[in-house]
Amino acid sequence: MANARALLVHPEEGSDRIETALGAAGFEVTRTDTAASAVAKATTGEYDCVVSEYALAGDDGVALATAIEESDAGVPVVMFTATDEEGVPEAAFENGVDRFLQKNGSASIDKLVSDVSTVCSGVPTSEPRQDISDHEPTASEVTRAVEDAPIGISISDPDLPDYPLVYVNDAWEEHTGYPVEEALGRNPRFLQGPGTDPETVEEIGDAIANEEEATVEIRNYRRDGTPFWNELTVAPVYDADGDLAHYVGFQNDISDRKEAERLAEERAEKLATERRSLDRVLGRVNGLLSDISRILVENRDPGVIPERVCEVVAGEPGYAGGWIGEVSSATGRLEIRAASGVSVEAGASFDVDEMPTEVREAIETEEIHSGSIEHVADGPLEPKSAGGRRLLVVPLTYGDRRYGLLGIYGSGADVLDRRERRVCESVGKMIANGLHSLETTKILTTDRVVELVVEIRDPASSLAQIADAVGEPVEHLGTTRLDDDACELYFRVDGEGVSLDELAALPLVESMRTVSETNDGVTFGVTITESPPFTQLADHGVVVAEATATADGATLTIEAPPEHDVRSILDVFRDEYEGVELRSRVERESRDRTVAEFAAAVDERLTERQRAALKTAELNGYFEWPRPVDGSEIAEQMGITRQTFHQHLRAAERKLVEAYVDPRPSE
Repeated sequence: MANARALLVHPEEGSDRIETALGAAGFEVTRTDTAASAVAKATTGEYDCVVSEYALAGDDGVALATAIEESDAGVPVVMFTATDEEGVPEAAFENGVDRFLQKNGSASIDKLVSDVSTVCSGVPTSEPRQDISDHEPTASEVTRAVEDAPIGISISDPDLPDYPLVYVNDAWEEHTGYPVEEALGRNPRFLQGPGTDPETVEEIGDAIANEEEATVEIRNYRRDGTPFWNELTVAPVYDADGDLAHYVGFQNDISDRKEAERLAEERAEKLATERRSLDRVLGRVNGLLSDISRILVENRDPGVIPERVCEVVAGEPGYAGGWIGEVSSATGRLEIRAASGVSVEAGASFDVDEMPTEVREAIETEEIHSGSIEHVADGPLEPKSAGGRRLLVVPLTYGDRRYGLLGIYGSGADVLDRRERRVCESVGKMIANGLHSLETTKILTTDRVVELVVEIRDPASSLAQIADAVGEPVEHLGTTRLDDDACELYFRVDGEGVSLDELAALPLVESMRTVSETNDGVTFGVTITESPPFTQLADHGVVVAEATATADGATLTIEAPPEHDVRSILDVFRDEYEGVELRSRVERESRDRTVAEFAAAVDERLTERQRAALKTAELNGYFEWPRPVDGSEIAEQMGITRQTFHQHLRAAERKLVEAYVDPRPSE
């Protein structure tokens, strides 16, 4: 704007963009950074506008605007500020600021230039009035506008008894369903019905009695009896002498809006109820997860863990008690290993057929099941026996390994709902993961093992097929599991001139590669589409020490803890192959200490906190992908900060790698 002068009151930092933008718009800009200097300059009459930041050295923009207004300088003030302090916009407008803008990048700069141009030019914010002479509507045009108005319009005559209707327009007839001949001559109260609020009716009556205008939302009824919500305005109309002539009513059908409001209120209440329920669930399960994680990290005895878990369950608000049991492979009965808050004790044994339905279903399907007190009878492990209302049975599974069942009794009607059941399912997997980890650690570090020699006389077995394709006996060296149940098997074949050409033709082989080849033999890897059964043995806490195969079958040497159930190991193979035979079972000193020594070496290098971080991360699936939890959640369970958790975890991972790469004892 040519020849217009703007006084910019702003700290030096950040003022360049404002000066440049105003200058490009034609303003002569003078900058100062104090309120005192700005007041002195603004009152000289040399400036057309003041642009001020709120935060000024030793003062603020509101105080500046107040001083300019009190000086009667008549200079408009535009506040352009980065502050988001509550109450500043209101205080600014109350103390003489004409425009208030929040800083928000280049768009706000453009808006500032526009507003400064407007206040400097004196252009009002509203459109200018136009000359409407000779454009006034005629009486017939006004009548037609009222007749065709989209809202209901009615007129009552106060000079007649009971203020009857003397006029209704077309929209009124459409809204109410009453034709004009049935409406005129009657007080409009005939639109009321059983759902009409008496207080609203009284409010209308008081307004009419006091000759006052009133607007209400009232439940009225159409001619066919259907209700509708009516936004009604009643106002007195006076004649030329100031006497009351009529009451005019404006009716607007707001049924759709009221229905939307009702649905919104119901939805809000439902969400509030859902949120309260969710808060209770989160409070309960967070405590449960934290306590059980600590139990699994701190305890190395698998016999103690079930006892501690049941104690935690029984002590959690909302739960009446819990138990952990396992179906015996020898008797087929459910044997209780630990219990708390219930009438049964550890060591109790029950016939599975006598158990609650949810227990039997969890055993049969290996999935989580629940039931409530309303449809169960008295009996062992029923909710009534624990003073609970609902029983949730959670299988404790790790891969194909079964560690029993966890029973949880809920004491409230809203306990163990759908969301909580899913969390409890994760708790079950976490417990099984911890028990499996202890079991695996035990077999790797124990001084005594049971050595099982298992013979599989089945040419259809994967190892036998591979040996047949190679034409020589093969020695299994190891397995790497891949996605989608596939795996890569590593083998060695002794001798010269071994051909691997026929391997690729096997239906079970997806790909193969030679790892190393010497005059003494060949080492190769084979990727197969389905993992052979022996790869599942790790889930049972046992180790395949040796495996060899010929075209007729395979022989495996397996190491297991002395107390392990041999039948469950053999069942892994018998479910898949014919001719499975246990050739020998020998309890002896652990022969191969390499893995045990490695585990011991790692354990020696780790501090207690590093070991706890590594164990807690593993139990919660932190090393899986995608990760079901993040570092913040695990840190919260451990009662430490996220940074501290990652520091301990990185140190543990480094020592784990060092123990693998450099197995020498740490200094």
